[in-house]
Amino acid sequence: MTEVDAAGQSLIALVGGTIKKLRTAQRVSVTDLAKRSDVSRRMLTAIEAGTANASLVTLDKVARALGVEFSALVRSRTDNPVEVIPEDEATVVWRGGGGSQGRVFTTTKSQGPAEMWDWTLAPGGHYDAEPDPQGSEEMLAVIRGTLSLDVDGETYVVPAGGVARIATDRTYSYRNDSSDEVSFVRIVVINTP
Repeated sequence: MTEVDAAGQSLIALVGGTIKKLRTAQRVSVTDLAKRSDVSRRMLTAIEAGTANASLVTLDKVARALGVEFSALVRSRTDNPVEVIPEDEATVVWRGGGGSQGRVFTTTKSQGPAEMWDWTLAPGGHYDAEPDPQGSEEMLAVIRGTLSLDVDGETYVVPAGGVARIATDRTYSYRNDSSDEVSFVRIVVINTP
């Protein structure tokens, strides 16, 4: 059995507490959640107590049974219109040999089709967007350079390696204020209630 480091223990406790909070808010018993998720009652109790290091498959089953995205179990999400997550604040949810790892930065609550874009802004370049339907969001991952976001008159800076989530049902734009090219990936989710 692999030992879990302090960061791993902290994640296990966060996941357990989040599952318990979601389950309680939905007024679902551990037994009912076990039936819905096809995860044993004993395992669910251990997960909620922070004593079980559940597999990603098990956590995905629990998330689906609770009607939330997987990332909602492992990373808290703010309801602010903009959330900037520096590279070193991503939540590591899986580790493998040779330094392999899987990290979660943020999640979206929008419901609708998702588009993935590769975007480049030359030095001094900018893009002004029109507001999307209510509840729409974008997630951006900056690959190279530093991206400036203007959202509702506020400026947010996302460095290389950082991620941002933006509520796009408002005025927003991208800017490159530097003398170097900025490259980022956009995932656009247009809300369709």
